[in-house]
Amino acid sequence: MSARGSSEPLPALYAEWLEDLLGGPIPRESRATCDDCAMCAHAGDAHGPSRQFFSATVKCCSYVPELANFLVGRILSDTDAAAQAGRSTVNDRIAAGLGVTPLGLQQSAVYSQLYRGSDAAFGRSQALRCPHFLEDGGRCGIWRHRESTCATWFCKHVRGRIGYSFWRDAIYHLLKTIERDLARWCVLEIGVSDAMLCRLIETPAWSAQAEPLTADSLDQRGVNEAYRQLWGDWCGRESELFVRCAKLVGPLAWAEVLAICGPEAHAYARLTQHKYAQLMSDAVPATLQAGSFQVVEIGRGVSRLGTYSSYDPIDVPAAVLELLAYFDGRPTSEALAAIQEKRGVRLDASLVRKMVDFELLTPPK
Repeated sequence: MSARGSSEPLPALYAEWLEDLLGGPIPRESRATCDDCAMCAHAGDAHGPSRQFFSATVKCCSYVPELANFLVGRILSDTDAAAQAGRSTVNDRIAAGLGVTPLGLQQSAVYSQLYRGSDAAFGRSQALRCPHFLEDGGRCGIWRHRESTCATWFCKHVRGRIGYSFWRDAIYHLLKTIERDLARWCVLEIGVSDAMLCRLIETPAWSAQAEPLTADSLDQRGVNEAYRQLWGDWCGRESELFVRCAKLVGPLAWAEVLAICGPEAHAYARLTQHKYAQLMSDAVPATLQAGSFQVVEIGRGVSRLGTYSSYDPIDVPAAVLELLAYFDGRPTSEALAAIQEKRGVRLDASLVRKMVDFELLTPPK
């Protein structure tokens, strides 16, 4: 990548593919600081009902990642000493047998049910914490090979909604679709038996249906008769299959990935290019109107507003907030001229752009 030092760091495999797709660096989300978590309380931070903080021992690692078979194989094949702790956590998941299929490592049925009903506990509950979270500094043990959800989730975005839309509406779905399609391609390329393929197609991991709770899943018994039937001759050799998947996917160029994947991946690739163009543009819409927002906190001269995300409120001076009424659907140039004439204020283009990014101003629909 031509400006790799300034680009958002991604897993090496995905970084190479996205470089080919986008042809340029992806600006860093510098406000989402993982090493010094932006969502954890720091010295001097005020606490109150309007302030939302994560636990320093959980952070946003309130999610068990679903790792495609080739990602599992890349983690197991990473012999760097620094990756040893992460490899151990993946081996532990494989040994437990919960959500372990030839397609990769899924969430257990119990965890999936718990996660879906625990929005208020995100970032705070130890019960939701990722098994790859390392106590030593709160690092991610599989960071170099993280999957689509973890690679594209940020608590805060430099460009507000524009950045969120690029990562979550486009790249996340692109990578998720690719992971699904390549995982299935891998098991076909390996040449699994027809019996295994039939059993695999009938599992929730293949059909995208929620795995039902059973006595075994509730009691955390992963390696049972159903598990052994699913894996067939590969039972006990799960890691070998995952490593073979990694070897199949590792050499693929972006054009080969698209050729393997279906039309959904092609559609998201095109959407990603469109969202990337928006992310890289500083253009201000020709017409604007005041957007909708939630007043989170009213301070002396400054109000904290919630717009596109509860994790990323924006502090707006009262003097700026009063000017929003001038943006009433008339051309932006006329609104700026009226503000300068009647209020004696000349709004900088970068400030207007930020208000658009954070949806304080929006183009008329």
